[in-house]
Amino acid sequence: MLFLISFAWLVAASFAFFLAILTPNWLSFTWPGVDGNTRVERGIFYVCNSSQIDNDYKITRCLSMIEQKSVIESNIWIYEFAIACASLAIACVGLSIIVLWLSGIYFQVRRRTKETLCFLLCIILLTLIIFCSSFVVWILLISETLKLGISVNRDIFSWPMWLAIGATGGYLISLLTMIFSFCAIKKRKNKIKQNYYRPRNQF
Repeated sequence: MLFLISFAWLVAASFAFFLAILTPNWLSFTWPGVDGNTRVERGIFYVCNSSQIDNDYKITRCLSMIEQKSVIESNIWIYEFAIACASLAIACVGLSIIVLWLSGIYFQVRRRTKETLCFLLCIILLTLIIFCSSFVVWILLISETLKLGISVNRDIFSWPMWLAIGATGGYLISLLTMIFSFCAIKKRKNKIKQNYYRPRNQF
C-alpha cells in the first residue's frame, strides 16, 4: 500500500516537472541596457529578451541554451549555469521515466524475497538522485540570477518555477514513502524469520 502511494506521488511529480521544464518563462527580470530597459524571461532551455517600446515589451530574440557554443550576452545569462541546469533537467526527466518503468516491474512481483528488496533499494536510490537533481535545477537558476546581480524575490518567479518546486516536494514525499515501504517489508520479513526459528514447545 505504501509503495502504491509512493508511485502515485512519483507519477504526479514527474508530470509536473516535465510540464515545468517545457515552459519557457521560469523567472523574469528587467535589465538596464544601452537602448533602454530589457525584459528578460528565463527558462530551462531558452532565454528571451524584450525591448521596451512605448511602455510595451516586444520580444526581439530568444536563445537556446543548448545550441550556444560560447558565452553570448553574458549580462542576461551565464553559459555554465545554463548548461548544467538544462542537463540536470533532462537527466531528471529521463530517470523519472526509468523509475516509473522499474516500479511497474516491481508491482508485478508477488513474492518479497531478498532480491526484490535489493530491487526496491535500487528504485529508492534512483528516486533520491531524481529528488536531488530536481532540487539543484531551480537552485542553479536562482544562483545564476544572483550572480547576475539581480535581487531574487517572489515577484520575479512565474508559475513554472513554483510548479518545479512543488514537483521537488512530490519527489521527496515519494522517496520517504518508498523508504517506509522498504522498512515495513524488511521488518515483516525479520519477524517471519524469527517466528520460523523460534523453538517450539513439544509438550
